[in-house]
Amino acid sequence: MKEKLFKAEGLVLRTRVLGEADRLITLLTREEGKFEAVARGARRVKSKLAAGVDLFTHGRYTFHRGKTWPIITGQDTIDRFNWFRENPDLYAYGLYFSELTDRLISGEEPCPEIFDHLMEAWSLLGEDTDRFLLSRSFELKLAHAAGYSPHLVSCINCGEHHVTAFSPRQGGMLCSRCRTVDAINIDRGTLALIRRLVEAPLSQVGLLRPLSNQKKELAAVSAGFLTYHLDLGEIKSRQFLKDS
Repeated sequence: MKEKLFKAEGLVLRTRVLGEADRLITLLTREEGKFEAVARGARRVKSKLAAGVDLFTHGRYTFHRGKTWPIITGQDTIDRFNWFRENPDLYAYGLYFSELTDRLISGEEPCPEIFDHLMEAWSLLGEDTDRFLLSRSFELKLAHAAGYSPHLVSCINCGEHHVTAFSPRQGGMLCSRCRTVDAINIDRGTLALIRRLVEAPLSQVGLLRPLSNQKKELAAVSAGFLTYHLDLGEIKSRQFLKDS
């Protein structure tokens, strides 16, 4: 039996109005995975919880397990990522990262790797980082952490190492013999770029300098892979991204 009182480090993915004065908060926590919790009275002007349950807040929370949802009884803010709260362009990327994470994670299983990816992605929005590459790297890393990773080392059908195209439907690279009509042409530079974005830390994204055609191929691969294999539905915030 789970204890009635528990603590967790969390990131606020979403917040909704609940009743006259409460908020229902969707949290991604390092210890307990993703779940919803009630912040009682958080909509009141003098509420001590109000600022600590805003979207994009990183904090340490104390909970009491209620009948329907856990109830937040205490909170200490670690970071509010203020650098993109007041910048519409950066806000859109922060919202996209939140929405993508929320859609991808369905249960309460701990997912510290995804937690760390999201926290780092939010942090990097405050630096001079290529937001297009940051977004594509975040998408690929999130998919990998959730157990869905594109097959990049050889032809997904026959194992041939000389590959020329990516099949979104099959989720991997294809050689010239196995190529299908839906496959996307990928040059060696783009393949190396995709591998780098999957393997390297998000903090190294700013060191990459891809060509314009490689960015176009990367965008097609990432969008196609997410559509076919992650069943995320429409991510509304994506339409507000610049250079997406």
